[in-house]
Amino acid sequence: MSSTLGKEIDSKEKDPKGGLTGKEREKEAKALASLVKDGGKETKTKGKDAKEGRKDTSSSTPGVAFSVDNTIKRPNPAQGGRKKSSNAEVTKDVNKCREEKSERLDLSKRSLQSLPPCIKEPTQLLELYLYSNKLQSLPAEVGCLSGLVTLALSENSLTSLPDSLDSLKNLRMLDLRHNKLREIPPVVYRLTSLVKLYLRFNRITTVEKDIRNLSKLTTLSIRENKIKQLPAEIGELCSLITLDVAHNQLEHLPKEIGNCTQITNLDLQHNELLDLPETIGNLASITRLGLRYNRLSAIPRLLAKCRELEELNLENNNISMLPEGLLSSLVKLTSLTLARNCFQSYPVGGPLQFATIYTLNMEHNRINKIPFGIFSRAKVLSKLNMKDNQLTSLPLDFGTWTSMVELNLATNQLTKIPEDVSGLIAIEVLILSNNLLKKLPQGIGNLKKLRELDLEENKLECLPNEIAYLKDLQKLDMSLKSKSAVASANTKLTQS
Repeated sequence: MSSTLGKEIDSKEKDPKGGLTGKEREKEAKALASLVKDGGKETKTKGKDAKEGRKDTSSSTPGVAFSVDNTIKRPNPAQGGRKKSSNAEVTKDVNKCREEKSERLDLSKRSLQSLPPCIKEPTQLLELYLYSNKLQSLPAEVGCLSGLVTLALSENSLTSLPDSLDSLKNLRMLDLRHNKLREIPPVVYRLTSLVKLYLRFNRITTVEKDIRNLSKLTTLSIRENKIKQLPAEIGELCSLITLDVAHNQLEHLPKEIGNCTQITNLDLQHNELLDLPETIGNLASITRLGLRYNRLSAIPRLLAKCRELEELNLENNNISMLPEGLLSSLVKLTSLTLARNCFQSYPVGGPLQFATIYTLNMEHNRINKIPFGIFSRAKVLSKLNMKDNQLTSLPLDFGTWTSMVELNLATNQLTKIPEDVSGLIAIEVLILSNNLLKKLPQGIGNLKKLRELDLEENKLECLPNEIAYLKDLQKLDMSLKSKSAVASANTKLTQS
């Protein structure tokens, strides 16, 4: 066990800004969606569902922050990064592809500024990968590859696409992430066979009504652009399963969003949303809803109809209460983040509302009490973050939280920890920093699984002898009032 005196525990989420770093590119290089037709059947390569930093501002409690683009897979990424290719080398590769009747051509990471005219010749191609080049435009000849199913153009400098691409009648996946598009190219609205469309990290300001033409879309990612509103026609995309509009400038959602009843993942985080339409309750299939970092002051009561919802993130809004009974209606909810809002008390709804919750983050609110019995039905609650509230005491049934694994009570006004802390037999991480504690109860020695204990910035005068029983303790952060107390603590820690 290591002992660290006077060290503060805290971690902050870093939201992605700007383009890809070297490590991010390496990570994404291991992942690009491949939709390949084989004998008329579509083969999908599934990636790992990501949660864009599926961590909240607290290290102890994950929130809901997911990124659809992390589901994209790339085929056989080139080793060693970018290489520069001459036109002759590219022409040679294209000709080889044509002669061997290969269905896939990968010209990624070649520092290409243009493509040779012969790019039109391997007409048998199903997949064309051109990511991580320096292309500012795409030649019209690409439109001759009428059998293309996958076209990957991410991490270039494209500002438009040629109209000839409307010949790609079989195109199922188009990846335009990390380019310099100021609008969705008009030809994209004519690619009516598209199933997956990725437009993340561009400079797009509007989505046109013609989006209705892409009725086969199951995935639409337009995150990290400058979009201020979505057209009502978005509601005609009835096949949508994943809609990612995070990191834009939306103030409202069209009520027609409720027509997209197949949606399971809806990411709206980091916008300027002031409200949500009541029709959000029509999304009966939704499992993940990300709304953190908006300007919401209320949540529609009809959200209670979304009974498949598993993860709800409302961090950093202006919410002071939830509709009564909302949480108890969400019978599959496992992760709830209400951090950085205006709550002065726990949501109304009684113990039943936390019966299925595994992680609850209430950090940075104005809550002064955890109600007695509020977690009496919370048999699976393993992570609770109450950091930065106004707690002065803990409920009398504190010792019954037997499923708790990580508990963050930092930055409150606690003067003591109840003796029945010994009941927290599953606890592994206990953060009590920045309180008013003068001593710890002897029951602390019963926490046999405790790995991390943070007591920094309290008024501790000594540690109980029972601290020596914590054989699994790996990290202890604390500050003591006197040199003699520090010496005594070190002796006890050495004994353990």
